[in-house]
Amino acid sequence: MSKPSPLAAKIAGSILPVVVYGLIGYTWYIYIFRICAYLLLNKPPDNIAQAVVFIIIASFFWIMALICYTRVLFTSPGKPPKACTPLLTEESNQGLVAPINLPRYYYSPKLFNNSTMNIRYIDTQDKIDIMPVISVSRQDGQPKFCHMCECYKPDRAHHCKECNACVIKMDHHCPWVSGCVGFRNYKFFFLFVFYTGCYGLWVFVSSLPLVVTGIRDMNADLDPQWIVIIVIAFIFGLTVCGFAGVHAYYIIRNETTIEHLADRPNEIRVDFDMSGQNFEVVSVPVDDNLWERKKMENWVSVMGRNPWGWFLPFQRGLGDGTVFQYNDYMFNNIVNRAVKQRRSMDVSNYENTIIQDPHLVTTEYETERLSSIDSTAHMTR
Repeated sequence: MSKPSPLAAKIAGSILPVVVYGLIGYTWYIYIFRICAYLLLNKPPDNIAQAVVFIIIASFFWIMALICYTRVLFTSPGKPPKACTPLLTEESNQGLVAPINLPRYYYSPKLFNNSTMNIRYIDTQDKIDIMPVISVSRQDGQPKFCHMCECYKPDRAHHCKECNACVIKMDHHCPWVSGCVGFRNYKFFFLFVFYTGCYGLWVFVSSLPLVVTGIRDMNADLDPQWIVIIVIAFIFGLTVCGFAGVHAYYIIRNETTIEHLADRPNEIRVDFDMSGQNFEVVSVPVDDNLWERKKMENWVSVMGRNPWGWFLPFQRGLGDGTVFQYNDYMFNNIVNRAVKQRRSMDVSNYENTIIQDPHLVTTEYETERLSSIDSTAHMTR
């Protein structure tokens, strides 16, 4: 299949939002004026109370869907800062200076603030007990770099070919929202599909009985617009509600669409000290969810801490989208695997060194070489 041209993608991105606004506006007009007002207010018996209730419910879902969709359209999904070096150095907003040999983005439970979902980067005065730190990397242990965007990619960031840009915690590219869904607009996207699905289902389940009753008992003439809105509401109500359910499942699992469909293992770099030279790379199976924590923690990380704001399209989730809290079991498992991996390599190298030149191996040298590994293994028990 040939890749769509940038011009075609740009045209589709301009037209589809107009189509969405048009469909939402058209269905609301037909439902309010051609169904509720005509069948409940103009035909006897007058059901004013029922009409008011139906109009209020439909209008609430309609308004929320419009607001959420507008928020998605005009909120950037978030992009990594451009940087040609993998080192954080003085670029930290907190004014802290990171050791120059660690990757730009790394995670450790001892550095992560659970309340703000942000990482505290290592200061040069920190002691060795804050190690180890882990980060997603290439197979050779080097940080992932995007040559198109000239930036080092944080965990869960991906380059979108349609947008030609890297997106932090990218979920998917959606032409219906004229761009990508990522860290900064994912909550608004989820609320949009949720309210749109509720709006479609409500219009369907309330319109169908009214139309049937109007034709059968009120001798109302069949309006073709009734059939159109019932079909549209049925199709969009079921499909979009199902879509909202899928994304609710992703949220409580702390997973993105890309991660759910991924077929390649994650390569995780484990740094045992601040030198940037003492690290191991561990391959994690694709089925292991690195960031899945308790369901409520996962929900709060996307929807926010205030329950009153969960279903309001005003504030996004927590954190800055560059470093995410790992599953505690996965973190310890990765570190333990890295320790065992390093020990097995050290034994092999040690034996080869003895065979080649026994005079180069001393007890003092061996103790110093393994000290950081031993301290790491002790801290993860």
